[in-house]
Amino acid sequence: MIVPNKVIRFSESIIGKMTIILELISKQEMTIKELFFTTQDYFEEIDEFIYSLDVLFLLDTITVDFDKGVVTYVRKD
Repeated sequence: MIVPNKVIRFSESIIGKMTIILELISKQEMTIKELFFTTQDYFEEIDEFIYSLDVLFLLDTITVDFDKGVVTYVRKD
């Protein structure tokens, strides 16, 4: 589920689904709720969505303002 292998295709893995979140966040910042409802068709369950956010956060690709609940793309120029 998290990483692709012989059984799980790249598009079905968490790594593949993270790109969907990145495409949205790179255009505009969104609240976690807005982001979930916009991308929920791509995730089978909410835990996949949360895993994707976790990995993106750990990779320092997104930041989260926990007071406002806003997710922002980290631009590395």
